[in-house]
Amino acid sequence: MYHLIGDIHGHAEPLKKLLRKMDYKENGGVWRHPSRKVIFVGDYIVRGPAIRETLHIVHTMQERGNAIALMGNHEYNALAYAYELPEGGFLREHNVVHKKQHEQTLLQFKNYGEEWQSYLEWFYTLPLFFEEANIRAVHACWDETHIEWLKKN
Repeated sequence: MYHLIGDIHGHAEPLKKLLRKMDYKENGGVWRHPSRKVIFVGDYIVRGPAIRETLHIVHTMQERGNAIALMGNHEYNALAYAYELPEGGFLREHNVVHKKQHEQTLLQFKNYGEEWQSYLEWFYTLPLFFEEANIRAVHACWDETHIEWLKKN
């Protein structure tokens, strides 16, 4: 059985409160439930006061098999913002709007460049959707045509 959690946006304390409410316990820095798993449907970064802690919680839970983490549009945007094009510039333009969107995340990782790089590498591995016999999860929109294309590629 699964619990679905989306759009945490760097709010680690409310996330921990929610996990406790759903009977998850923290043990050795990892949140666990005796019989369930969380499906995180993306958007771990951007706005909140504890982006690094939020990423640590989600990543550690996924790494230990206590969660499935999907990519949200903000993780995708972070990858594009960080990806330097061979001819110069970035895949996601560093304009005023985009700089503002990434500002809080980059500020919280200002002195943790290697850690941020590690999370960017992790984002790259995140699936865009999850599907089992009785459940489907995606960040924003389940479009059968696109899902079938993703399965083939």
